[in-house]
Amino acid sequence: MIGAREVRIKRLFHPEHGKSIVIPIDHGFYLGNPKGLEDPYDVMEILRQEKVDATILTYGLGKATNEIFTARDAPARILAIDNALLSNIPGQPQSFIDFELGVTVEHALKMGFDAVKVLLIWGLDTDIQMKEIKEISELAMQCDNWEMPLMIEPLLLGSHVPPDKKDDPELIAHASRISVELGADILKIPYTGDTAHFNGIVERARIPVLILGGSNMHTPEKMFRTARESVQAGGKGIVFGRGVWQSSNIRNLIRGLKEAVYFQTDEKTLMKKYA
Repeated sequence: MIGAREVRIKRLFHPEHGKSIVIPIDHGFYLGNPKGLEDPYDVMEILRQEKVDATILTYGLGKATNEIFTARDAPARILAIDNALLSNIPGQPQSFIDFELGVTVEHALKMGFDAVKVLLIWGLDTDIQMKEIKEISELAMQCDNWEMPLMIEPLLLGSHVPPDKKDDPELIAHASRISVELGADILKIPYTGDTAHFNGIVERARIPVLILGGSNMHTPEKMFRTARESVQAGGKGIVFGRGVWQSSNIRNLIRGLKEAVYFQTDEKTLMKKYA
């Protein structure tokens, strides 16, 4: 029998292709008013018109835009359920300071969200690291009680991670495994750059794995190539934010990413069509 959790997970993925184009716009809490997302409502309307599969929102933005998502063609919604403090000065993120859960799973359900997402940042001072792990463990049990899918995003951002290790494939593999151990239903992780290595993570996780974008997705060609390679290696889609809504042609970029993810179209072809 298919339970409520499975139904909600299914909403996040394209019904025909089984993959997901997720364009998150939850950056306002920790980045303030970033370029390209000055008016998140306009961006959200583009996402709806371009029929992306899902988006990630903060609690406040989700509450303010609830009406947009009553339409049948609206994207699924994932709630960013945590508050990650990156600075004491608004709009000037520096380094990770502290972490707490800001919203409950019950709130997410009442607002009609399809999943919740939490950061799992590694390399923190021991007391903050343990507090974070404890809160995520408790969140996983809440999600089980309510049959709400939990997306965990492990990141190597703490000051105790050496700069040359922040994109290390083996550390990403370890962090992914720990996220599964904590109770993740979906993983959001960096693409490790090697299809065989990434496939190993996907196969062992046995849950859907989506890749994040981040600030290193500088060009449409790199986004198309990374998206295609990750899906060919077993990934289920992408979660690309800044690289998309900071683009001068957001609509074409989304259309190209759809082809890369749904059909694994090569980046040279996509560049001719959409760049």
